Amino acid sequence: MTSSLGGLVILFLLYASGAIFATVMLAVGIAWGIRWGITWSVKEISSDSELEAWLKRVLGTSEK
Repeated sequence: MTSSLGGLVILFLLYASGAIFATVMLAVGIAWGIRWGITWSVKEISSDSELEAWLKRVLGTSEK
């Protein structure tokens, strides 16, 4: 009885550690994807002269 209980505990711990590892790896992958996407977006936006001119016109106006 005790050996089967110990086996079940070890099996549960293996499954739990695997699930935690998979969750952490998924979170790291999502974080890297978001970082890469933001970096790519900023590079694309900064190279667009029309958008840059529009932002200067919109954000450069002062309300008096």
